[in-house]
Amino acid sequence: MVNKSNLYFTTGEFAKLVNVTKHTLFYYDEVGVFSPIIRKENDYRFYAVEQIEVFEVILTLKELGMSLKDIKEYMKNRSPKNFVALMEEREKIIDEKIIYLKEIKKFFHKKAEIVRSTLDIDTDKIKIEEYPDEYLIPIKAEISNEKDMAVYLAKHIRFCEEKNIYSPHPISGIQDYENISKGIYYKYSSFYTKITIEQLPLLQNNNIPFLLKEKGKYIAAYHSKGYYSLDEVYNKIFAFIKENNLKTIGNFYEDVLLDELSIEGYENYMVKISIKVK
Repeated sequence: MVNKSNLYFTTGEFAKLVNVTKHTLFYYDEVGVFSPIIRKENDYRFYAVEQIEVFEVILTLKELGMSLKDIKEYMKNRSPKNFVALMEEREKIIDEKIIYLKEIKKFFHKKAEIVRSTLDIDTDKIKIEEYPDEYLIPIKAEISNEKDMAVYLAKHIRFCEEKNIYSPHPISGIQDYENISKGIYYKYSSFYTKITIEQLPLLQNNNIPFLLKEKGKYIAAYHSKGYYSLDEVYNKIFAFIKENNLKTIGNFYEDVLLDELSIEGYENYMVKISIKVK
């Protein structure tokens, strides 16, 4: 008589063959995705040779991003027609992921570029710089304390996420000239996210309001001691304006260059403060 037990694999043997753990096989059996061909009264489990290919199909579908629930459903209803439909669906999903990953790559490339640009900045020097048009997504704010600030920032983040607006630029703020001239440094009138010109169609197609920071010459000062000592840099800016007999237009823009992604703590943030020159 042929010993048929020699034709099957134990759980441990099969796990080694397909390069998974015994726990994975137990779990797949539990959820009904893949079960041993033989289960004895002592709960010993045995797998057949032909199940290797079946298991490889499951691993392939898992690699394609399918959930175990969807894999189970497909395995019960396998057919050439269903396979073609499945592949077309997964191809569409993969195409969408490729687009998403390309956008993420752009995000991190630009983020690194922004941080890299700060490495050689002289924070003691105030100068006049020429800027192109910049596009900002604003949120009006009424700030009386840091808690208010956090609420508006969170609200703005949610809005951008809902509208699929992703920017490598940290959330920044607009300060009223009048408040700053009176020594009021933390009463922001608006917060904003800077976007690229390539993102403009997204805003226009979805009727998302944006603010244009017009091109021109701007006084620019860089501050690397965070938000709690902004008075220092604003005092330097007003001294620079007076010394050079300059006239300005509009309000102050505070662009955050280094935030929590690259540095720890508000007190270490780098901020570029700019205001347009007439």
